[in-house]
Amino acid sequence: MANLFQEQQGLTFQQQLSAEEYSDACLLYEYSLSPLRRPQVRSGISLCAAILLGSLVPWYSVQYATVYFPVTGILVFLSLTLYFWREQPRRHRQNVLDLYKSNRMLALPSEISIFRDHFLLKNSYESWQEYWTDFSGCVEDSEYYVLWGGISRSLLVLKKSSLTSQQAEQLTLHFSNTFVGRYRCEMHRRSK
Repeated sequence: MANLFQEQQGLTFQQQLSAEEYSDACLLYEYSLSPLRRPQVRSGISLCAAILLGSLVPWYSVQYATVYFPVTGILVFLSLTLYFWREQPRRHRQNVLDLYKSNRMLALPSEISIFRDHFLLKNSYESWQEYWTDFSGCVEDSEYYVLWGGISRSLLVLKKSSLTSQQAEQLTLHFSNTFVGRYRCEMHRRSK
C-alpha cells in the first residue's frame, strides 16, 4: 500500500459538519480526557456515596437517636446522581451546540488535505493550516478523529464518513505514529 503522506499531494477529502456531529465529537473529546468527566462515572460515585451513607443509618441512629443527617445526605447524593446522569450531559451538549451556532465557519463545507507534518483546511472564507506539533493529542472512535490543542482553533474534527476505508486506515496509522503517547482509540459506543 502506497504511503500517501510521503507524496506531495497528501490525502484530500471534503466534509461538512452538522451541529449534531460537532457536539458528538466535542463530547468524545471531553469524555476521553478523564474517566471522571464521564456522566456514568460521576453518577456511579454519587450513588456509591448514597449507599455508603445508607449503610451508616443504623449506627448513626443508635449513637445520636436521629437519622436526619444521614437521610439528608442520602437524598443529596441521589439528587447528584440524577443530575450527573441526566441534566449535566444535556447542558453540556447545549453549550456545545451554542458554540457551533455562534461560529458559522464550522458549518461550511470544507476541503481538508492531510500531509505528513501538517494539514490544510479550506472553505469559501478561510484557509487554515497547522502542524501536528501544535496539537496536544488525538482521539479516534468509530465516527470521528478529534484533535485538540491547536493554536488557531481548539478542536479539529474529521469525519470518518467522508473517507474511504483505506483512507481511514491510513489516517489511523498516521495519527497513531504522529501522536504516539497522546493518541487514544475509543471504538466502544459512547453515551449520547
